[in-house]
Amino acid sequence: MNNPEARPSLSPHGTARQGLAPSPAYPQALLDLMRDSDLDESSLFLVWQLAQLAPGLAAGEREAFMLLLGRLLVAQALGSTRLRIGEQDRTLLANVPDLVGTFRRDNAPPATSEPLVGGFPTGRPLVLDGDYLYAQRAHASEGRIVAALAQRLRRPGPYPKADIVAALADVVAAGPGVPSDEQRAAIVAALGRFLGIITGGPGTGKTTTALALVRTLVRLGASPASIALCAPTGKAASRLEEGFRNRLATLAQPPLADQTLLAQCPPAQTLHRLLGSVPRIGGSFATATHLLPYRVIVVDESSMIDLVLMDRLLGALATDAVLILLGDADQLPSVSAGAVFRDISGHAARLVRGFRTDDAHSAGRQLAALTAGVRAGQAGPCLALCVARAQPELLHHQGVELVASDRRDQLLRRYHRRLFSDRTMQADMEHLYRFDGGAFDAAETQRLETLTTRLARTRVLAITRQRPTGVERANAFLHDLHGGGPAFLPGEPVLMLRNDYERGLWNGDQGVAVRVQRPGHPSAIAIVFRSRTGWLPVDPSAVGEAFSLAFALTVHKSQGSEFDEVILLLPDSPSPLSNRELLYTAVSRARRSFILCGAPQAFEAGIKTSENRSSGIAERLAGATT
Repeated sequence: MNNPEARPSLSPHGTARQGLAPSPAYPQALLDLMRDSDLDESSLFLVWQLAQLAPGLAAGEREAFMLLLGRLLVAQALGSTRLRIGEQDRTLLANVPDLVGTFRRDNAPPATSEPLVGGFPTGRPLVLDGDYLYAQRAHASEGRIVAALAQRLRRPGPYPKADIVAALADVVAAGPGVPSDEQRAAIVAALGRFLGIITGGPGTGKTTTALALVRTLVRLGASPASIALCAPTGKAASRLEEGFRNRLATLAQPPLADQTLLAQCPPAQTLHRLLGSVPRIGGSFATATHLLPYRVIVVDESSMIDLVLMDRLLGALATDAVLILLGDADQLPSVSAGAVFRDISGHAARLVRGFRTDDAHSAGRQLAALTAGVRAGQAGPCLALCVARAQPELLHHQGVELVASDRRDQLLRRYHRRLFSDRTMQADMEHLYRFDGGAFDAAETQRLETLTTRLARTRVLAITRQRPTGVERANAFLHDLHGGGPAFLPGEPVLMLRNDYERGLWNGDQGVAVRVQRPGHPSAIAIVFRSRTGWLPVDPSAVGEAFSLAFALTVHKSQGSEFDEVILLLPDSPSPLSNRELLYTAVSRARRSFILCGAPQAFEAGIKTSENRSSGIAERLAGATT
C-alpha cells in the first residue's frame, strides 16, 4: 500500500465484484493501522482469512478480532515476536478457542514444526503464552531456539580449559595482532562450551578475537576444512574472510598451524548458503535436511540474525559441533522479527575496550563519549558534546559537530566539494582505466585503490530512504552536483543491492564508477569492485536494477563499515525509525568526525527512544538454564 489513494485495497470478495459493489470487508480502524504501519494488502487479506475461521463472532467482535490480529502483524513487522494483550483482548480470544492454543509452562509439550495447510499450521494458528499473543510458528521457533541454546550452554565444550589456554598462548607468542587480555578471556570462555557468545561495540576487536579464536582451534586439532566462517549477509561474510586472510598474510614466520590455516583458510559464506537455501516464491526457503558437516561454525554480525534464521541454524548443527556467535548486542537488530543475539547476550563474554577512536586526541575522546552516551540513552550529556556551527564552512571536521537542518543543502555541497576538488582525486576519477587480459595492471590497480580509499573516508548517512532528509533525495542532489543525467558518472560511489554469486558480489558491496577501456571495444562506464581475484569491472546494464548511488546510505546499509567522517541527516519530523539503536549504529561508524545535521530535539528524542522488540527468549532461556 505505497499509495493507498491510487487504487482500492485487495478485496477478499474479488476485484471485479469490489468494483461493482464495494464491500466493507475491512474495518476502517484496521485499514488505518495497516497503512500507518506501511503493511501491504497481503497482510489485510491474511487477517480477513483468519477472521473467517471464527464464524461464531458477532459483528462487533469480529471487527475487534481483526484489529487484534492486525496489531499482532504490526508488532511482528516492527521486529517483535509477540504482542502484549489486556483483559479485553483475553476475553475476545476466549470466544475463538479453535484458533488459539494456550501454552502451559508447567507441563508444556516440546515445540515441533507443523505441516502447513492453506498457509496455516494444522494446529491452532495463534498461541496465548501468559500475557502475550503469538503466531504459532513464531512461538514454536522460540521454543526450539531456547531448547537448543539451553542444551549447549549447559554442556562443557570439547576442549579442556588447560588445552585452550596453552593453544592460545602459542597464538600470542606467534603474533602479530596479539589479542588483548580481555579478548583472550573471551576466547577461553567461548571455547569452554558448545555455544560461545562474544559481544562488543564497534572497534573492540571482534575480528581480531575471531581470528585468534580460529588460530587457537587449529592448534587444538580442528582442521581448517572443519571450520565454517559465515555471516548473515554476503558483505559481512566477505569482510570477515578478507580480514582473516590479510592479517594471516602479515605473519613473518608463521608456525605450521598458521601456515596450514593460511593455505586452507575456509571461505566465508552467507548463512543462507551455508544452510543450503534455495529461494522460493514468497521469500521462504527450502532447507537442507542433512546436518552441517562442520565441527565449528563461527558467525560474525550475529545481531542481524532473525528468529527464523537462528531456528534453522540451530536445527542444522550436529550435537558435537561448536557454535561461536560474535556481534554487537546494542546495534541495530535483524530486519525481520526477532532480536535473538540481544536476548542471549546475558550469556556472552563482553569486549569493552575500544580501538577505533584515538583516546589520545580530544576528537577521539568526544566520539567515544558520544557512542557510550547514546548506547546508555543519556541524551543530556550527548547534546552537551555537540558543538554547533552556524555555517558548514565553519566545520572543523573533528569530534562532534552540529549543523541546522536549513543548512542541509549547503552541507551536501561542501561534502561534494571537499571530496572531489583535490587534483589527484579528479585525475583518478577522470582517468581511462584499461582492462586487458582479464585484469588491470599494477599502475591502474594503484589508481583504483587510491580513488576508493578517498571515497571511503567520508559518507552521508540517513535514517530513511524517502523524505527530504532520506538517501534518495541526498543521492539525487549529489548526483546533480556531480554532473547529473540518467547514467552513473566517473568517480561516483555505487552500492550493490543484491547478491550476485556468479560475480562474487554481495548485497551491500560498494564500488566506484569509472571509464574502462577493453581491447576491441569502445570505452564505457563500468562499476569496479574489489574482489578476491583483483578489481572487477561490471557493466551496469548487465545487472538491471542491482546498483544504486552510494553518496548517501541508510544507517542499516552502513552496518559493518567505518569512516573517518560521518554526516548524519536527521528527519525534520518524527520518524518511528529514529531510535537509540539506530543512532548508536550511526555514531559508531565514525573514527574522527561526526557531523549531525538537524534539530537537537530530534537527536534527543531518538536517544530516548529504544527499539523495544518484545520476545520471550531471554525469559525462557533464563528459566531453562537455572
